[in-house]
Amino acid sequence: MEGIQPPKTMQVYQLIKLNTAAGLNFGVAGGIPAGSANYIGTGFYTTLQEAEHHRTLEILKDTSGSVTSFHIFELEFPNPAYRE
Repeated sequence: MEGIQPPKTMQVYQLIKLNTAAGLNFGVAGGIPAGSANYIGTGFYTTLQEAEHHRTLEILKDTSGSVTSFHIFELEFPNPAYRE
């Protein structure tokens, strides 16, 4: 019996806030996920569901009108735990 090998790559989801009121201004959005042991940085999430949840929260908090939009990007990184 052999153990399960870690995957070669890992997916991370990033939440970006785009504000077009003052030109093309963008940056990371979202805060520390409450109670999440998988915190990897502001605006970065380990699951798509978590990123979607925080996008919804950011849209509900936004009071600037329709000039702000939020986008989720899937990023793929080499897994540091992977060994050939």
